[in-house]
Amino acid sequence: MKYASRFILVAGMALALGACSTGRESLTEPPSTDAGPTERLLSYQELITEEYLRPRLTAFSHDSMEGRETGTRGLRMAADYLAREYRELGLQPVGDNNSYFQHFELNATRTDSAVYVVRDTTGSRVLSRSVAAPGSRARFVPAFGGGTDVSGEVVFAGFGVNDPERGVQHLEGASLQDKWVMVYEDIPGVVEGDTLLSPDIDSRSRFRSLLNEAGARGVLLIPGMSAAEFEESAAEEAVGYGEPQGMRLAYRDRGSENGSMGPALNVVHPVLAAEMLGLEGEGALRSHHDRLLEEIAGFRARPTGYSLEQNFHTSTVTVPTKNVAAFLEGGDPELKDEVVVLTSHYDHVGIGQPDENGDRIYNGADDDGSGTIGLLNVARALAEARDDGLRPQRSILFLNVAGEEKGLLGSRYYSDHPIFPIEKTVTNLNVDMIGRVDRQQEEQGVSDYTYIIGGRIISSDLARLLEEANERSGKLVLSDRYNDLRDPNQFYRRSDHWNFGRLGVPFVFFFTGVHEDYHRPSDEVHKIRFDMLVRRTQTIYASAVLVANSEDPPVVDNQEFIEITRTESR
Repeated sequence: MKYASRFILVAGMALALGACSTGRESLTEPPSTDAGPTERLLSYQELITEEYLRPRLTAFSHDSMEGRETGTRGLRMAADYLAREYRELGLQPVGDNNSYFQHFELNATRTDSAVYVVRDTTGSRVLSRSVAAPGSRARFVPAFGGGTDVSGEVVFAGFGVNDPERGVQHLEGASLQDKWVMVYEDIPGVVEGDTLLSPDIDSRSRFRSLLNEAGARGVLLIPGMSAAEFEESAAEEAVGYGEPQGMRLAYRDRGSENGSMGPALNVVHPVLAAEMLGLEGEGALRSHHDRLLEEIAGFRARPTGYSLEQNFHTSTVTVPTKNVAAFLEGGDPELKDEVVVLTSHYDHVGIGQPDENGDRIYNGADDDGSGTIGLLNVARALAEARDDGLRPQRSILFLNVAGEEKGLLGSRYYSDHPIFPIEKTVTNLNVDMIGRVDRQQEEQGVSDYTYIIGGRIISSDLARLLEEANERSGKLVLSDRYNDLRDPNQFYRRSDHWNFGRLGVPFVFFFTGVHEDYHRPSDEVHKIRFDMLVRRTQTIYASAVLVANSEDPPVVDNQEFIEITRTESR
């Protein structure tokens, strides 16, 4: 679906919303009065159904939500949608001023324009002056260090590497301190079967040697793309100018100054790169690149005779946003002061670069529409039980956070400003992307799974409760693929659960992996596996019930996790 059709589709969304609010399903059979309270509560997982999930996820990930980016109208619409649903379920508003919203502020940097001036080192001739701004393309595209003002001479350093074993010394004898270093973007490890450079030399190590060890102020990459491709990329980059970027929590902002003198990394227009090297156009640049490959051991860095000055015109702006919080009070007079927090992030990445179909809206049906609407169905089941006189012993807080895509900002705000005391928060169940099947599981023919992060690497009590809950609900394969404190992906601290874990709250993160539509406009509702979403949500529901009704709350008993949270909690 395309952004241009938004006004036509609003009518469709209104119909979906209307369908969502007409009546409620009932249990096929009422729970037996002979069953215990936990068993009776578990029976309400029957109310977690595709019939409930599909229309709500369709509405929540609709084009009219504009991709739900933090700080935008689309996110405000999504927050209002969730609040209406919680209000209809009769859950208690526990946000600011008896609302469902916990408001907070973000600081962000807005770049209105960036100016790039290339002149000869005598200062007598300007080779190029270009401006990046809405509707204006520059001849440089920032790849890192946006907002940094940098000026200096430009040195051409070939491929920008040293490999003494193979006689390659492109940086040997060069003074790069406080200069721009222009290099070809590719690093030719093996060319036509001939090993030219060590495979240990990659982009990360190259930048480290140039910026950290050689002291360069910035790197200019000569891309392998054509001039037309570069100009298309520059036009796409210009879309972000004038929009808030680099969001951070206002109360934690240390007042970083604009125009800081850190390192920068830019991609340079290939025609401009050719001019700076004294070449005639793109064809000459490609020939120059190929000759350098043939004579790779004989090249040494050399001055270009030009300098580059880049200046960003930026300001700091305040972006208001909010978490959504709805509460179900527990039924035990003593245990109801303890809280199980169920979290999902309801933000996504908004409107961005169009895909091959021209679609610019990043709907986020799986990320994290699936988790957010899944928790809404959990809330619905518990609300039905409450209306039938059944409550979990401990209280349950449904917390949909903003700013996850900006760096776990909403959950960090909540953990520093909790509505209910952290010491009374017994567990966090976090849900992010549970509506799809990732490539590895698909290749193995497995769909009835969820990755579990947390649980046993934090608390043996919580792991036991999770396993029991799964056996009494979704009966999924609980995969430990990423559940390791030494896993290189570090998923244990890459979603909102970490802001609870860092304070010693045991957590379980339900996640089904990254797929080909991750952070793309194609993450749409028609690709959701609703059969699996139902079963995964049922396991989350049962886990919440068992934790809320356990005699004792789960205890963090993994010493390694205790040590990590002790050192990383601030």
